[in-house]
Amino acid sequence: MSTYNSPILEVFNLWKSYNGHQAVKGLDLNVNRGEIFGLLGPNGAGKTTTLKVIVGLLKMDKGMVKVNGVDISEEQYDYKKQIGYLPENPTLPEYLTAEEFLGYIGKIRDLPPKEIKDRINYYLELFNLEKRRKDLIVSFSRGMKQKLALSAALIHNPSLLILDEPFIGIDPTGQHHIKNILKEMVKEGRSVLVSTHMIDTAERLCDRVGIIHNGRNVASGSLEKLRRIAEMGEDSTLEQIFLKMTKEAEEVVEEKPVRRRLFSLFRKRG
Repeated sequence: MSTYNSPILEVFNLWKSYNGHQAVKGLDLNVNRGEIFGLLGPNGAGKTTTLKVIVGLLKMDKGMVKVNGVDISEEQYDYKKQIGYLPENPTLPEYLTAEEFLGYIGKIRDLPPKEIKDRINYYLELFNLEKRRKDLIVSFSRGMKQKLALSAALIHNPSLLILDEPFIGIDPTGQHHIKNILKEMVKEGRSVLVSTHMIDTAERLCDRVGIIHNGRNVASGSLEKLRRIAEMGEDSTLEQIFLKMTKEAEEVVEEKPVRRRLFSLFRKRG
């Protein structure tokens, strides 16, 4: 467990809607320095929307997001130097080679040429892409593209790494390397926010987990804390807790319209 307690990421009362649909509804979220924080929720819960707001791809309707104490609404560019981001479905320039792409990212991140070269070599070797460094990205499999995109997110040694479903399409060896990278990051006091549907992986990997449903917080904390909140035994798994808490959250949502209709009916009768 992490000994770093101060948050590098703070999300307060975040709201975001799409075409009249409220995707995120007053979400609060903290990620501490030196921890891996897992974000769990059913499809459509608002996970990806939240991540896109944090990295600046979407503008929030209401709320506040701070990265390392900086309000991203007031400083919309410099804070991004501290962030690495891997989207769920990364789109890469397929007309470049793997080496050219990582070199381009290194220059954007303002890294010295020698450092760019060293980091390209390191990540291509780490993810078993060394023999494909001169090949065009268009020839890569989905898993290879995912590894290359992750290398780009890591190349500048970000203080906060944000990952949206990073293990999809990755072979077991690649997943093992990714997990080791994340564990080494937190040992150095850096942080990871990972959104994933792989609950078993989240249970083994994450220091804390946040569960969201219909754009709202359900609960967050360590596995032990979530067991207490869910009123489940010490042998209960994160999957069991997740299923119980999201089901209860869904039942609350379903009850509200019924109550409103009854209240309206009683008012009419009165």
